[in-house]
Amino acid sequence: MSTSSAVPAPATSAWRLVTPPHPASLDDADAWAYRGIADLHVAAQTADLGNADAAPTAIGILVGANNQEYVRKVRQVAVVDGPDGPRVIGEGVLFLQVRANRELAFGSVTVHPEHRRQGIGAALARWALDTARAEGRTSFMGYLDFGPGRPAGETLTPASGSGVVAADLPGVVLAQKLGLTLQLVERRSRLDLPVAPEVVSRFEAESRAVAGDAYRVHTWTAPTPEAWIEQYAALEQALSDDEPRGGLDMESDVWDADRIRLEEAAVAAKGDQYVVTAAEHVATGELVALSMLRWNDLKPDHTDQQATVVLRAHRGHRLGMLVKAVNLREHARLRPGARRIYTWNNEENPHMLAINVALGFVPAGGCANFQGAI
Repeated sequence: MSTSSAVPAPATSAWRLVTPPHPASLDDADAWAYRGIADLHVAAQTADLGNADAAPTAIGILVGANNQEYVRKVRQVAVVDGPDGPRVIGEGVLFLQVRANRELAFGSVTVHPEHRRQGIGAALARWALDTARAEGRTSFMGYLDFGPGRPAGETLTPASGSGVVAADLPGVVLAQKLGLTLQLVERRSRLDLPVAPEVVSRFEAESRAVAGDAYRVHTWTAPTPEAWIEQYAALEQALSDDEPRGGLDMESDVWDADRIRLEEAAVAAKGDQYVVTAAEHVATGELVALSMLRWNDLKPDHTDQQATVVLRAHRGHRLGMLVKAVNLREHARLRPGARRIYTWNNEENPHMLAINVALGFVPAGGCANFQGAI
């Protein structure tokens, strides 16, 4: 829901909610909104998380809005008017899956640190709930990113008992006022780079020794080879199916080869790059594990860990560590200037958490997921 730190508000400013225009390109005059949303997230994440590594870029917002086939995006922004035109000080966004979870709306609210405690977050939340209902959705899931460090005061714990979030964060308070209940806490972790090559080599060698000759690895950059596209989609589907969800009431999203190709087109349009390492089961020729690292040169210091998955039938062979170690080695070759990698794990996924901890990832905040009927 709303951003997480409690920042004293200045004198109340006149603001209004508007639907942002969708420009053809960032060179259009109407691109002010997407540029403003990107600036808003930089300010909010710097205040709440300590840095803006995860903030979306303006081109990323534009490309995402152009791609509505599998997930529709609906936005509202809060603006204040000035001599140079409207300035974005808040955003509400809904994500509406098209092929699954047709009763569920996913949403978040972000407010600029200098404009909090003026009712902007509440107004955007009301817009989000009203819009979700108008779309025929009956359940709402809101998520709140929070920074590192153990909360000093009262905390909330999901029913599963895994993970905590500070109870006094404005977004947590707002979510509860809306009748939403904490259902899942995810952990954000950071790996500082470079990792010593001998450390990565040791993990790779140890994993290969366990996997043996039954598996071989393949590494590629965009685009995914045609020979692997169907199996790559199947692995993404397996990740969607198997990922722990705590108390969240939701279905797996739908992944297929067409969606992978659409995602790759979006990756290219954003200027993103990635490297994938996958493990093939030699006897069947089937891809049974993969890991992806993705980055954008607009943010030269950091890379995001995307999907890491091992099919259930092939777990216990150190394949998760193998594909991650090989991918780290390749990432260091392709992007030697990067200084950190971020990854997300559900607190209810101890096996992948253990792999990340072994590689050197440390806690760097997390995400609280709330859900309720609307």
